[in-house]
Amino acid sequence: MTYLPPDRHAQLAALAASEGQTVSVLLGRLIGLALDGDEAAPPPSRPTSRARREGKVTVRLASDVRQDLEEEARSQGVTASTWAAALLSARMRNAPQMVSGERRGVRAAYRQLRGLAVNANQIAYALNRGVLTGAGADLTKAEVEALRQDVAKLRMALSVYAEGRFQFQSGEDDQS
Repeated sequence: MTYLPPDRHAQLAALAASEGQTVSVLLGRLIGLALDGDEAAPPPSRPTSRARREGKVTVRLASDVRQDLEEEARSQGVTASTWAAALLSARMRNAPQMVSGERRGVRAAYRQLRGLAVNANQIAYALNRGVLTGAGADLTKAEVEALRQDVAKLRMALSVYAEGRFQFQSGEDDQS
């Protein structure tokens, strides 16, 4: 436990955040540097979470329930604790909770989808103003509308995925 003036603590927290670490991990590395001399303390072997957990809940489960939870968590590529937190958060927030690399994949899909939508709007704008030249000038309004419909279908597919994810996490799909 280390006590610092608030301004120093804020500086330390900002430095840790800039390196994607917690204050504890950063202090551990600094202490390692001081104790080991010239040998630099390596960065943590796994990235630390930037999410601040606001509380801890401990539950005891029957062994068969614990085993099922661990198997399901393993299938999702996360620990049993992380999976239990995602399941509870999905139910309490009434929204799907992405885990592991899934969050990055969904964000990347939405980012690409947004780019496609922007491009479709730019093409439509250029067609409407009559300034579209070159190879793409042969596009018709119907083709641009078809592109917009494709973007809408992709957006709907992502929404359906999120809804299915929520039903899976909340157990709604098991109740039917």
